[in-house]
Amino acid sequence: MLATKVLAAGITHLTDARYFAAWEVDFLAFPIGDGTGENITWTYLNAMREWVEGPAIVAELGSITDGAAWAAQLTEHRVNMALLDHTAPASAQRDLRAAGIELIAHVKVEGYQDAETVREAMEDMPEAQYVVLDFAHGGITWEDLEEGQPLSLPELEALAQGRSVLLQIDLGDRDPKAVNAAYSIAGFAVRGSSEEKVGYKSFDDLDGLFEGLEVFE
Repeated sequence: MLATKVLAAGITHLTDARYFAAWEVDFLAFPIGDGTGENITWTYLNAMREWVEGPAIVAELGSITDGAAWAAQLTEHRVNMALLDHTAPASAQRDLRAAGIELIAHVKVEGYQDAETVREAMEDMPEAQYVVLDFAHGGITWEDLEEGQPLSLPELEALAQGRSVLLQIDLGDRDPKAVNAAYSIAGFAVRGSSEEKVGYKSFDDLDGLFEGLEVFE
């Protein structure tokens, strides 16, 4: 059991799916949209979901425009959550919500952006149940935030007020439970990666986070 919410995205093979499910993450996001850059087929997604239990299944759609068409596909395949780039037009978001699809916003943070720019990006998806602030995309670490680059820790805390924020960031040796408690975030987001060979990969880069979040009943 984990102390916070965790979203694992970019799931393209069963090795990742099983690892994250074993850690009891809350959400498994499979890249199915053309805008994800690494999309898989519905057939493969449905095959993988048969092997995992527990996490909610999320369709990672990336940047889309036709929300109605995607809503029909998600409904057909019994998926009721979608991970969208914050740049998705409001009409697409409305169409998904009208079909009962819950939304998770994906906000990629770059090193040249300030807190106000990030806030505006978050406001592009006001109905999103969760907001992923993806600092890893821009190579931004927790140490950078401690130094105020590209935004400060008080600014991060302010961004998290009123929204359920999932941080995607390299914490270094920081205690994830302490970070969660101090900055009012809902949890963390991580991303899968390719296998080293079929059925095998190292999770050394993720084990520390999950071990730090583990709680024992």
